[in-house]
Amino acid sequence: MTSADPRTLLDRHAARILARWREQLRALPPSSALAAPELLTPLMAPALARLRHEAAGAAQPSLPAPGASPECRCGLNPLLAFYLTGEFAVFEVLWSQPDALAPLVPDAREELCARLRAAWRRIAREEVETFCSLCQNGRDTNAPTAAERRAMHAHTKEYARRATEAVDAPVEKISASARGVSVAARGRSSATARRSVGIPG
Repeated sequence: MTSADPRTLLDRHAARILARWREQLRALPPSSALAAPELLTPLMAPALARLRHEAAGAAQPSLPAPGASPECRCGLNPLLAFYLTGEFAVFEVLWSQPDALAPLVPDAREELCARLRAAWRRIAREEVETFCSLCQNGRDTNAPTAAERRAMHAHTKEYARRATEAVDAPVEKISASARGVSVAARGRSSATARRSVGIPG
């Protein structure tokens, strides 16, 4: 297969992506009351729908420059972990399914991954910054100190480290004839998803 429409792939695998996203998000202790999975789960389907729309229109994807990832003044923004786990879930599922990325020729696969990454990170940056613009913690004298922010986000940083520890590993070829997701295939797809996500350690 020489090309693929991201809308078709996301529609076909939306249920799997949302299920895996919920699992990933629940694995993280919430950084604040607003980061409770019960509050964030209803936002997943709209976020995936927006990714579907924006990835389809990203003809010339461009990723943010290194170090340009969304920043939070107080470190409590619940959308940081929300979008991190969502991006990982998208790539893990698409790499694990034999009818998703695997059948594409390499150039088409790389182009599609770039479009999805670019669209996802634009959405994440915009939403994180919008939330932060309404937050008073960064201007409040009672806001957590830098040391407290580091402690509160230790779990998120550790998750990101684990998710990207295989970033430099070769992308493993996934057989187009595979059926289902075996335990071994799940491990391979996770490593490939980490490579696709490419979040700095």
